Amino acid sequence: LDRLLSRAAISSMPGSGLDSVLLRSFGLVDTTAIAPLTCLQDTGQAPAGFVMRADPVHLRADQSCVRLFESHSFSVSRDEAFALVATFNEFFARDGWQLDAPVADRWYLRSERQPNITTLSPWTVAGEDIYASLPQGDAAREWHAMLNEVQMLFHGHAVNLERERQGKPMINGVWPWGGGVMPDSASSDYTHVVTREPLAAALARLAGIAVSTPPDEVSKLVALADAGTVLVVCDELRWPARYSEIEKWLAVLERLEQTLFTGLVGALAGRQIDSIRLMPCNGQCFTTTRRRQRAFWRPLRPFEQVLN
Repeated sequence: LDRLLSRAAISSMPGSGLDSVLLRSFGLVDTTAIAPLTCLQDTGQAPAGFVMRADPVHLRADQSCVRLFESHSFSVSRDEAFALVATFNEFFARDGWQLDAPVADRWYLRSERQPNITTLSPWTVAGEDIYASLPQGDAAREWHAMLNEVQMLFHGHAVNLERERQGKPMINGVWPWGGGVMPDSASSDYTHVVTREPLAAALARLAGIAVSTPPDEVSKLVALADAGTVLVVCDELRWPARYSEIEKWLAVLERLEQTLFTGLVGALAGRQIDSIRLMPCNGQCFTTTRRRQRAFWRPLRPFEQVLN
């Protein structure tokens, strides 16, 4: 990674954060609703009308605040998700709200009317006090009341009583975000997308671009480049970074070094690919070629210095 970055041409790139960079890479704007896109990926069908993510979260009360932990910090089974969703739907049927869980940790809320609120994604709030990040707007009070009701509804639920007995974090809330309607289209110059990240896979599906999960060998990844330009989305570092899990972050980085970056350097040197662009989602883009990698007079710097 040090070598790839140190011997690359640096340019500016619009977008800050993974979601923003992905949306812009497919010709969309930052305000594009993410919920209908991931719903398309999770269900195989474009949702009709308004849909919002309402993901399961663990809310932990500290001495002076309530902190949010999103589903990458705990596990939830399909049976647990179905049981909690059924309880939600029974209680809130009078309000015209319908909650679905096509994937255990990604829930979708449908409403008869589009709420006039603004929201933040759970990973922008993860590990922090939720107070300043609660829904804002004309309907904020109604949604704050709903979130409080969900906490009380889920707190004594059989699912959480069993989770508490097993020493697992309670699923004691939902977090609404990403609401809107499906965009008409998306487009990109990429010919293949390799990812396990749901938004990236959804955008590829909407754009009519082939998508697959990361292969077990770099050679298989490199082979995809014979047909054009491949976008590889690696979000494994995102979650340990968000929760300041330094040892886990370093372990993931070391694995990527061995299974991805080393192989890409070799493929570039062996003329199997023409160029590599690294997009760390910080407003920068690093483009390197075989010729630039052979520039031995360019000193190698640690990646953290290059990215700063």
